[in-house]
Amino acid sequence: MNRQGLLELVLKWISDGHIEQYMADHQHDPNCNELWLYYTSVINWVKTIFPTYRKEMKGLPWGEIYNEFGNKALDTAALEAKVAALMQDPEVQKKSGIYQYVLTGNEKYLNLRTFDDAVKREVYERQGGICPHCVAEHREKTHWEIDEMEADHITPWVEGGKTVAENCQLLCVEHNRRKSSN
Repeated sequence: MNRQGLLELVLKWISDGHIEQYMADHQHDPNCNELWLYYTSVINWVKTIFPTYRKEMKGLPWGEIYNEFGNKALDTAALEAKVAALMQDPEVQKKSGIYQYVLTGNEKYLNLRTFDDAVKREVYERQGGICPHCVAEHREKTHWEIDEMEADHITPWVEGGKTVAENCQLLCVEHNRRKSSN
């Protein structure tokens, strides 16, 4: 990244995306020490919290991550153990997302493997197109076409569930979205 790109990135981080306002507020500053100190704080924090450098760290929004987690007490050894384990997990498709995941717990950063169409068809046939949640709630409609259903991990990935047919169930869209938001 060239100097101009780095400057723009750091300005975005320090201003939480409000670069013009930050520039207006600091237009008469005699130097850019505040910006430099912020940048070095971000870099030093990353090196302290994640001391093992991996290529997947490159390009992450470290300033935004620092803004959210920089003042929190974090267990570096525990984080490294989680990162190392997730780097070896074939279910994790986006290895760079591991860093944000270990801090937030949000699986969206991992781009976990989804069930392929063959598994969905197998499960659909096994279930006979029936949404088990609709049955449990005694809904009038319990049968759905395959394109009206979504694949769901029975045992969630975060609890060790794998993306295999035995751990898949098809739910109607409403129940899958409701389950995902819990």
